[in-house]
Amino acid sequence: MAIDLVPLSALLNRYHEEEIRRNFSFFKSINKDVEHFIHETCIQFEKIGLSRTTLVYVSFKGRQALAGYFAISSKSISISKKNWNKMSNNLHRKLMPMGYKDEKEDYLVSSILLGQLGLNFQYHDQKSKILTGDELLSLAYGEVVRARDVVGGVVVYVEVDNEPRLRDFYTRNGFSQVLLKMASDGGKVVPYETPNRQHLYIKKIKDID
Repeated sequence: MAIDLVPLSALLNRYHEEEIRRNFSFFKSINKDVEHFIHETCIQFEKIGLSRTTLVYVSFKGRQALAGYFAISSKSISISKKNWNKMSNNLHRKLMPMGYKDEKEDYLVSSILLGQLGLNFQYHDQKSKILTGDELLSLAYGEVVRARDVVGGVVVYVEVDNEPRLRDFYTRNGFSQVLLKMASDGGKVVPYETPNRQHLYIKKIKDID
């Protein structure tokens, strides 16, 4: 199976924007955020440098099909001092050698955000899977490592909705979910929530080299 990774920037340099949008409009996902990003947002983010999107094309029935995409950006993880104190000592040991405090005493960890990871369900059903989620993530890892070598970063992270299938997917692929221990609630352990109320999963980039 032939796989081609095509940066969105290369498409923008070669084709009219409306032609690219038409091509992307056929992308279907079970996740509406993933679908909306490629339909409406990725080109704008590419132009202003907020993220870099890579399209994954796979040979399918004699043509190149858009099987999936991913988007990454250089964005530090910021954890408030209050939430830091609720994290386990094990998580402190994972993050502290890689981070530092800012003037507000918040903890910052130099990181690469895997902001989008999406399969095109036009080609992904029970009868036909030309690209799996594991394969797409593996391809994204290569770009994460290259980004690390250019701009730095010691952790790759994702922010995802609270869904069992997403938790299972990322933990199965070596990500650790960031959890908090609530002293005010008898030591109950709860997921850390990002400002947009998603769950945070992290993985050391050196573990994917």
